[in-house]
Amino acid sequence: MMKNRYRYLRLFWILLLYALIILYTLVFPTTASWFIFYAFTLWLLLSFLSTRQTYHLTRTDKLKKEDNTFSFIFFIENKRRQPFLLSSIEIILVFNDIQRSSSTAVFFARKIESQFHSITLPRGHHDTLTLTIVGTGWFGVWKKRSQLIVPINIDIYPAVLRKIERERLMYHLASFLTETSRSLHHDYYMTDIRDFQNRDALSGIDWKTSLKRGQWMVKEYEAEEETPVDLYVLGLDTESFETLLSIAYSLLMELKKTKDVRLFLLGDFDGQATVVMDESGFLTIQPAQNKTTLLHLWEKTRNTPSKKIIIKSSQVTVPVLAHPSQSAKIIDEETIPVIKGGESDSEQDNG
Repeated sequence: MMKNRYRYLRLFWILLLYALIILYTLVFPTTASWFIFYAFTLWLLLSFLSTRQTYHLTRTDKLKKEDNTFSFIFFIENKRRQPFLLSSIEIILVFNDIQRSSSTAVFFARKIESQFHSITLPRGHHDTLTLTIVGTGWFGVWKKRSQLIVPINIDIYPAVLRKIERERLMYHLASFLTETSRSLHHDYYMTDIRDFQNRDALSGIDWKTSLKRGQWMVKEYEAEEETPVDLYVLGLDTESFETLLSIAYSLLMELKKTKDVRLFLLGDFDGQATVVMDESGFLTIQPAQNKTTLLHLWEKTRNTPSKKIIIKSSQVTVPVLAHPSQSAKIIDEETIPVIKGGESDSEQDNG
C-alpha cells in the first residue's frame, strides 16, 4: 500500500514538472527551453515504451524435497525475442494463500531466471499456479503488471513419516501382523499322521502316538493362508486429522512391500460422505463432520475376514469385532507419541 502511494506521488510530481516545462517553453520559447522540453518528452516516452513488453514462459523446473516442499525455477523471455528494456522486474508467485516474490535487474537481459524455494503446497492435485510479473520502466516512472498461468500438474499426498518414525510404527504393529487367527496345535486342523523323517524337527513329534505305535510319528497340519490386511481410515474433523492421515499413508507404503493390503478411506469426497478404496483418495479426502455417518460407512465395509488396522480419532468408538478372523488394531492420538518418539498416555500412567 505504501509502495503504491509513493509511486503515485512520484508520478504526480513528474507530470507536474512536465507541465511546468511545457508552460515555461510556451512563455519563454528559447532554444534551451525547447531542448529541455524535447529531452524530457523523449525521456517520458522511452520510459513508458520500455514497459510495453509481453512475456512468455520457456521452461519450468520443479524439484520435490524429502520434507514434501517444492523448489521452482521459472525461465521467462520477451515474447518478441528482444532484450528487456525494463530497469527491473518483480515476479510474484501466487497460489491460494501462498505469495512469494523476487526482484531482479533485467536491462538488456534476454532471459529471466526466477527461483522459489521451500514452497509448501496443500494436499491434493494442482494443475496450475500463477506468476504475477511487475515490470518497472526506466527511472521507475511507469510500471506494467501482467500474469502468466504456469501448468505444474503436481499430486501432493500426505507427508510420509521419517524413516525412524516408520520403523517405530512397524515395530508397534509387529506382534499384531505376525499373529495367526487360529492355533495349528488343535487337532481340528490336522490333516495326517505319518512316519518321522530326517527333515522333520524333533519338536514336531507326537509322543503319544509314537509310544502306541513303537516308532516316531509326526502330525501334519493344514497350512493357514496369510490373512489379508484391511487398512481403514476414519476421517473425523479433528486437529489430528492430517497427522493421522500421514500415518495411514506411510503405513500403506510400508505394508504394500510385503502384504496384500486393501484400503478403505472413509470421509468426505466432493462434499459427500463415502468410502474410497483407491490410493488416489488420499489426495481429495476431507474430514467428515458427523460421527454417525462414519460409523454407518464402517458397518457397511467391516464384514470381511481380515486383520484390520483402524486409524481414527479417539473421539470415534468402533464396535468390537466378535469374529476372531476380524481382529483389529487401533491407531489413534494416543499412538502418535509412540511413533514420534515419546510415550503414550497409557504408558506414562503405568510408569
